[in-house]
Amino acid sequence: MEPTAKLTKRLQIKGAYSHYDEEGDVLYIHLGEGEAMDSVEIEDDIFVDLNENNKPIGLTIMNFKKKTSKK
Repeated sequence: MEPTAKLTKRLQIKGAYSHYDEEGDVLYIHLGEGEAMDSVEIEDDIFVDLNENNKPIGLTIMNFKKKTSKK
């Protein structure tokens, strides 16, 4: 199993789920219900997704495989 698949399988927070877009190399982690209305970049290529009340409901990690691969 690839490291990306291992990490996403370990995410077992109640109500949360993740999706890895292999073509775009983006990991989406949804922490709650609702739709992201905004996002804030907290580190290079890492975004906190916010709902209409500015509450965090997810994370988006761009270049995920590149960031997690061993150098």
